[in-house]
Amino acid sequence: MTKIQFRNIDLNLLIPLKALLHERNVTRAAERIHLSQSAMSRALDRLRSELEDELLVRVGRNYELTPRGSVLLEELGQVMPRLARLWAGEPFTPAQSEARIRLAMTDYASSVVLPPLAEVCGRIAPGITLEVVPWHERTHEEAGLVTTHLILSPMAVPSTFRVEPLFDDVFLCVLGRKLKHGKSSLTMKEYLSFRHISVETQPTLPNLIDRSLSDAGLQRRVAVHLPYFLAATRMLEATDLVLTMPTRIADPVLASLDLPRLKAPKEIPPIRYSMVWHPRFDSDLLHVWLRETVREIFRRRHH
Repeated sequence: MTKIQFRNIDLNLLIPLKALLHERNVTRAAERIHLSQSAMSRALDRLRSELEDELLVRVGRNYELTPRGSVLLEELGQVMPRLARLWAGEPFTPAQSEARIRLAMTDYASSVVLPPLAEVCGRIAPGITLEVVPWHERTHEEAGLVTTHLILSPMAVPSTFRVEPLFDDVFLCVLGRKLKHGKSSLTMKEYLSFRHISVETQPTLPNLIDRSLSDAGLQRRVAVHLPYFLAATRMLEATDLVLTMPTRIADPVLASLDLPRLKAPKEIPPIRYSMVWHPRFDSDLLHVWLRETVREIFRRRHH
């Protein structure tokens, strides 16, 4: 079988070919696609030459398709719509999607974002799989970003990435069971007098709280460093340690623990989480749906 070179195929002939095979008449085919009859006759001549087949043959007063023409008509009925979808882009239908969505998040961000996102996916896009990988400060620089759909980041990123603020949160201090404190908030002096648990997503770098303190020329005493909020909260049940954590995660995590919760000192600023993505995903229909779904989750929470 001769190998076909696509660069030698005139794709402009596909439309007249389909019209000719469907109408089996040069005049009607020309009218169908708004060509002159002479232009359609020339197209038929070229098609017969390039395909090495008559395509249409006179039988009595009418034209009939050759066997090759019949096969081509059937194939074009399938190929042409596929080409149109290929050119326009496949529509994204959540209910039919079997996509794998990769997200980079901290322990905290995943606790805030994943439960509602998983609920939405389970309800309207059950074939979608969510995969979470650990976030760190330089996640956006990794080669894997081309396959990571969305980053939930509390840090600034280079201007070459798309950034959209998603939600803010404030810190509160949870006291270990062995500590007693009658106020609703802590002064910085009181805060620094305690021993602390530090939850760190990047073991070699200070977290946002310690960076804020350092910027103010302050330093707290950290008794335990670890990467997990859940384990940190369990330590509060039998210690005199203090855990500083965002409010959004404190409420569900500490629901079963009757522990004092106080406002953090004002020197510890709120945090803002943004969703960050590579520009290559701007027009991707799956990604457009993902971004809008995440936006809607937090819109609902604000109303």
